[in-house]
Amino acid sequence: MVLVEFNGKKPRLGKDVYVDPTARILGDVELGDNSAVWFGCLVKGEGGVTKIGSRSVVMEQCFVEDAHLAEEVLVSHRSLLHRCIVESRVLIGIGAVILDGAQIGEGSIIGAGSLVTAGTKIPKRCVAYGSPARVFREIGEKDEEMFKKALDEVAWKTSRYKIILSGSFES
Repeated sequence: MVLVEFNGKKPRLGKDVYVDPTARILGDVELGDNSAVWFGCLVKGEGGVTKIGSRSVVMEQCFVEDAHLAEEVLVSHRSLLHRCIVESRVLIGIGAVILDGAQIGEGSIIGAGSLVTAGTKIPKRCVAYGSPARVFREIGEKDEEMFKKALDEVAWKTSRYKIILSGSFES
């Protein structure tokens, strides 16, 4: 892992954080307890602070700059989050782009490949997708089950990555 000071600001890590050695964390960045930044990510706080809340995971090859992510946010592979706010228990689908001033409401899902344009507000507990993204429906019981399963899976994978990188291969 590379933690880089920028403009006099250093990244700050909570307890039991996992940052993959191929990830870069630069500037005014706060990673909450039990959060994770996976392979090949760049997380920057240059113009403002980037906060990644407790138990949130930023998966492979994501770019996050000057954004606020609350607790239990899952940012899927190759997503881009720029100067936006993501509330708690949100799933950002693979390759989604969330732009300046956008806000994703608590408990929502943003579909894979979606573009949430600057200033867009996605309400709480909604499924939104498309380019530009728009709300299609409210969150249902199956969505909640899927999200819980995804949270459990990324927590398990993160724990395995920690073991692998420490050099002890337990089963």
